[in-house]
Amino acid sequence: MIHAGAAFAAGDDDAADLERRIAELEAVSLRAGDRKLTMHIYGQVNQAVMFWDDGFKSGTRVIDNETSSSRFGITGQTTSSSGPTVGYRIEFEVDPFSRGDATAATAGADSHLHLRHAFVYVDSAQAGRFSLGHQSPATDDITIINLGSQMNDAAVHYNTNSAIPLAIGGGLVTDLRWGDIAHNVDSLRGNFIRYDTPMLAGFVLSGAWGENDIWDVALRYQAVAGGFRFAAGIGFMDDRERDFKDVRGSGSLLHNDTGLYVSVAGGIRDDDVSVLSAHDTAFFHYGQIGISKQWLPYGKTTVFADYGLYKNFNVGDLLRVDPQSGALVIWGTLSQTQVVRWGAGIEQAFDDSGLLLYAQAHRYEATIIGFPCDANPQNFPNNCGGDPSNLVELPTEPWVAFITGARIKF
Repeated sequence: MIHAGAAFAAGDDDAADLERRIAELEAVSLRAGDRKLTMHIYGQVNQAVMFWDDGFKSGTRVIDNETSSSRFGITGQTTSSSGPTVGYRIEFEVDPFSRGDATAATAGADSHLHLRHAFVYVDSAQAGRFSLGHQSPATDDITIINLGSQMNDAAVHYNTNSAIPLAIGGGLVTDLRWGDIAHNVDSLRGNFIRYDTPMLAGFVLSGAWGENDIWDVALRYQAVAGGFRFAAGIGFMDDRERDFKDVRGSGSLLHNDTGLYVSVAGGIRDDDVSVLSAHDTAFFHYGQIGISKQWLPYGKTTVFADYGLYKNFNVGDLLRVDPQSGALVIWGTLSQTQVVRWGAGIEQAFDDSGLLLYAQAHRYEATIIGFPCDANPQNFPNNCGGDPSNLVELPTEPWVAFITGARIKF
């Protein structure tokens, strides 16, 4: 994830740390004539123990992190004294969903790799960077800029793929996931042409265009002044493939002497799937306060508390439930959704080894309102129908978890 002080033009959640570590790693040089190609291997392993309880089931599992996953990559570049830098990046991650909690759709599946990046770029100090291939669009990670916590932000890190059961009987199974309605409107990686300007007075402007006419623009800023550090970003995306437009951003301010910091994030999404409801604009806002200071010789200690509200994501979608038959059937249409989250945590960095130890507590509460299908759902294009004024609030229970883990970067 991008933490301020980041090299914004790299445009991914490990940008700042990656740029620093590339300079530290020993290069493998491949020579062909006057050309010199460097190759560097980097990555991280992030594992934790999670105790979770959704009101009906509970358990303890060893898990990865759905936002800051275990991953490895190769990057390199050629340089010359008279021309721009030409480089590449290839990166894979261990599928974080392969070992979710007992309510995850893929629980029990074997771990496997996902491609995160495979692109080439041309970089010039005067002209900026052009990149082409499978990569982040301009707005990726624009909502998780954070000068304090390295392991928690507006994204959902641990229960994205966990199902939300209904408080009926022993817990009625649904196909609705926490990540469906607790969404920080982050961007998905894909095949993009991207351009990032050189940094000018702390600003970097980025733009990307991808397949199916997906495009976005983003502006990032960082500054150090008067004993404070500040970083922020804002972006706009038009995704015609998934029929939505959104505006989103985040900012973080840290006081250097005390270590006190505050980070905020927010976003608005307007989509075309919510025609059955008046509540068709989804939004979220998030805040984190804490202190991040080096009290121990090993590295900074960070303590934080946070709050988030995510409202009306997935409105207009069908809700499927399992009426204890072993198969999901359509119940009705989502009309309003809301998730409120609270959390707190502590982190200890060990700079010499690239190790971060952390412990966190989380509580997510969902409000789900919808209207049931018509008595003859087969008469409707979506096989549901129903009366939008016949609203029903479905009973849910909070999802709570305690997580303790370690991340090591190499």
